[in-house]
Amino acid sequence: METWTVRSLLSWAREWLAKKGVESPRLDAELLLASALGCDRVRLYIDADKPLSAEELARFKPLIQRRGAREPVAYILGVKEFYGRAFAVPRGVFIPRPETELLVQLALASLEKEQPARALDLCAGSGAVGVTIAAERPRMEVDLVDVSEAAVAAARRNAQEHAGGRAHVYAGDLFAALPAPVRYHVITANPPYVPSMDGRQLAPDILEHEPHLALFAGEGGLAVIRRIVAGLGEWLVPDGLFATEIDPPQAASVSDLLREAGLTHVRVERDLAGLDRHVAGRGAR
Repeated sequence: METWTVRSLLSWAREWLAKKGVESPRLDAELLLASALGCDRVRLYIDADKPLSAEELARFKPLIQRRGAREPVAYILGVKEFYGRAFAVPRGVFIPRPETELLVQLALASLEKEQPARALDLCAGSGAVGVTIAAERPRMEVDLVDVSEAAVAAARRNAQEHAGGRAHVYAGDLFAALPAPVRYHVITANPPYVPSMDGRQLAPDILEHEPHLALFAGEGGLAVIRRIVAGLGEWLVPDGLFATEIDPPQAASVSDLLREAGLTHVRVERDLAGLDRHVAGRGAR
């Protein structure tokens, strides 16, 4: 009977996942095995030659099978790391992406570190952006909004975990969900922006598992962004920052929307892959 070590099992799992078309087979194999063994990824390399017990192998098997069926790792484990924090991400809730951390950086860079301020995060999903802003800036009050009940529940859980008392989550449709009129120094959004016709181009990990409500936004992908921009005038303080994530081909169109709405200093920010990923502007003075 073959004896499996951490090293040999990781090697097998990496190759098997790659054959299944998984985009990041090495990372996924490490995350799943670390979960099965109850350790962190560093420990896998410290214990690389450790033989694995039948019980440990039995815990790992269903996890790797689910990933081979293209279920996202975040749903298998129930968590996703974002900006150095573990966010609860149950099924039915959009999974935060690494490139969205740049949206947080744009928001944080727009304010002095000790400045008391208010921020609003629209289409908040798990709360990754809004909760992170609150956690990184102890003097900020942050409101988060999402239309999905599952997302609101997850965001409230994450808000309590990482920013207790300073991140408030509301259920409803964009600005209409807010309980009272107030102006914000920062408004961020990671809205659905995939054009409906592009659905077939998405990986099965996304298309077959993540909520379509958080992905698709009409024929050109701008249906939700248009509504957000249209409402900024009533909610953004003069010279306040608005920043939204986009699909790279939308950069010019979204920039035009911001300018037409009276925002100034409109700019496009690229992600680490060099793709146009966020559009930002300042509220009219």
